Amino acid sequence: MMFLNVDHVTIAVADAGPAIAFFALLGFREEHVLTIDGGAPAHYMGMPEMKAQHITLALEGASPRFEIQLLEFTPTPGTDPGLHPTNLRERGFNHLALRVDDLGAAAKHLEANGVTMLSEELDYISRKLRLFEGPEGITLELVQWVGN
Repeated sequence: MMFLNVDHVTIAVADAGPAIAFFALLGFREEHVLTIDGGAPAHYMGMPEMKAQHITLALEGASPRFEIQLLEFTPTPGTDPGLHPTNLRERGFNHLALRVDDLGAAAKHLEANGVTMLSEELDYISRKLRLFEGPEGITLELVQWVGN
């Protein structure tokens, strides 16, 4: 048995619209939307009564294929989402890293579109890195390999 590559990351969001627009800045395009209203998907996730929109966003031109799957629950969870996800010391989801060919240009593109950068650029183990904030306060990272 061999693990090949990341397939997808699933993110629960209060409102899918801004998340779809945000990930479009990174080259993701909406591919399909399914409604989960109980049934097998809800049972699989351990929430038999779950109601949600399941939105698949695919990264254009990625080989191998890579998806971000959004879950917009109905009803929307309360206004207190709990601990803020950008606290990287918390257990659970930490961050999603996206490889880019020009970290500076990618960061400028994001900043020009109102995205909050969470760090300055860091050179680390043959890579340039920069953290930024995504929908629902999740942390993402730009990665540019140097010399590869």
